[in-house]
Amino acid sequence: MILTQLTPLQQRLIVSTVGTLIVWVSIYFALTPAFKPIFTLAIIAMIMTAMNELYRIAEVKGSQPARTLGFVITIVYTTAVAISTQFPIASTLPEITLLGSFLACFLYFFIRTTPPFINLSVTIFSIIYLIIPLSCMIRIVYFFSENGLQDGRWWLLYLISIAKMTDMGGFFIGKKFGKQKLAPYISPKKTWEGALGGFCFAIITSLLMTLLARVLDVSFLLTLWESIWLGACIGVVAQFGDLAESLLKRDGGIKDSSHLPGLGGMLDIVDSLIFAAPLVYVFLKTWYT
Repeated sequence: MILTQLTPLQQRLIVSTVGTLIVWVSIYFALTPAFKPIFTLAIIAMIMTAMNELYRIAEVKGSQPARTLGFVITIVYTTAVAISTQFPIASTLPEITLLGSFLACFLYFFIRTTPPFINLSVTIFSIIYLIIPLSCMIRIVYFFSENGLQDGRWWLLYLISIAKMTDMGGFFIGKKFGKQKLAPYISPKKTWEGALGGFCFAIITSLLMTLLARVLDVSFLLTLWESIWLGACIGVVAQFGDLAESLLKRDGGIKDSSHLPGLGGMLDIVDSLIFAAPLVYVFLKTWYT
């Protein structure tokens, strides 16, 4: 049976399950020396796919962002982040690369006849909106040393699990009990009941991941109280990221950023991580450095 013959919910469950297994395997081997470049390439591919969809929305609005330059910056900056996590001497490499990226964006439009204001703004926005936040997933995985007190892989799995369960909680609770519209102009199907469901799912998932880490004896030092409020914060910003992406799609008159069965597109998949990944990284920087 092919996916197109299934209902949207069945498609969503099947594609999500397959995607989740791939993510789990990638995260599990992320600390293996030979697999580290592959993990970085996977993050780069994810960001570039989402960026391509963002540029497609911008082009619908009549903009002409520097697509190729955006892809090159994705590769260079994300690689710089990965290198900085492995070699302390390269700790400032991402910031240097970011400065060079902004200079490159202006230089690109110095020599082009394309109207610069909007197109330059969209190109730089893609860096701020996608590349910088999503590359935090690499920072999270390699935040602790391999022999450190905690396992960065579990932190990334913790983040992704909460973000995705927030999505699922909002979807199912909203579908079953949703009545009060949350933001009718941005996303007519989202409701306050669904948002509350997603928020509760986030806290529950955070607690379950914390307890599961103890059962499996995973190096994950998070108290139950910290688990509650951090899960709550992720639940809020994850839904904010979903609404932010819906705002962009609504302005472009696009329902799905792409056509991945049951899920829409890569931008639809990562939207809940755009603000949640930096949040978790800031938490780690604040609590454990």
